[in-house]
Amino acid sequence: MKPDSKPKNLAKCESCARKTILAGIVANLFLAAFKLFVGFMGRSRALIGSGLCNLSDVFSSIVVIIGVKYSKKAADGRYPYGYGKIEFVAQVVMSVFMILGTLALILSSFIVIAKRIFIIQHVVVFFVAILSAVISAFIYKFSHCGGEELNSPSLKAHAEHNKIDVISSLLVAIGVVVTHMGLHWVDPVIAIFEAAHVLHASVGILQNGLKGMVDRNLPEEYLSKIRDLVLSVKGIHSVRKIRARQTGRQIVLDLSMQIDPNISVLEAKRINQTVRAFLRSEDKHIGHISIEDVPA
Repeated sequence: MKPDSKPKNLAKCESCARKTILAGIVANLFLAAFKLFVGFMGRSRALIGSGLCNLSDVFSSIVVIIGVKYSKKAADGRYPYGYGKIEFVAQVVMSVFMILGTLALILSSFIVIAKRIFIIQHVVVFFVAILSAVISAFIYKFSHCGGEELNSPSLKAHAEHNKIDVISSLLVAIGVVVTHMGLHWVDPVIAIFEAAHVLHASVGILQNGLKGMVDRNLPEEYLSKIRDLVLSVKGIHSVRKIRARQTGRQIVLDLSMQIDPNISVLEAKRINQTVRAFLRSEDKHIGHISIEDVPA
């Protein structure tokens, strides 16, 4: 996460992200049904695995919609920092769907290799895989943009999921070409490699979701930039402590600053207000800021 001094129209980003998710559901339902049908007819385990991945995308999209909807609820007495962490919960649920699906695919592909059931795939599998890669690439592009601009953990995870689909589909296309060259065992092997790649990415998404749920401090690089911004405000002698955590889309900051002990309470309050306004102008994702003034 980097401080951003050029915020875009968030309402427009919200609308774009919502349309992207809905379009993704329709596209992935179509791709899942088409891939599974062609995969069974064209006898491609790799394409069947890719279709199951698209099916999990549909579930993950629904999870994202639910997570984004409830994360936008205003803070109240019970949840003073808002409901943003629901997005991390959505991220965890999404990754679990992916992990379970890929483990099943890996197991079935090993069984195929063990029984030596190798079949030449129909050429239509190649074109379906290429079409899938193109559609997934478009969904990834807009999901990634929305995730970055809105600082939405679940949208970022959804974008990563679609990036996986692009790689998965391209691997299927390569597998078709190779099997037609005589290497018939390549299709289940690609299915295993494809599933292993999805599994690795899913575990990463799961880890990020769990870190967000337990209030992990943001990277030192981000904390250093915040420290430099605070020190650039006139009247601040030093920054003793900075803690930053992400609660859904917003970042919560806890600052401990040293100020001149000879200034008035009114002046100290003005400096605090300046710090808050300046930080929020530099990073549109910063929400609540707690400041502790310590005499220099």
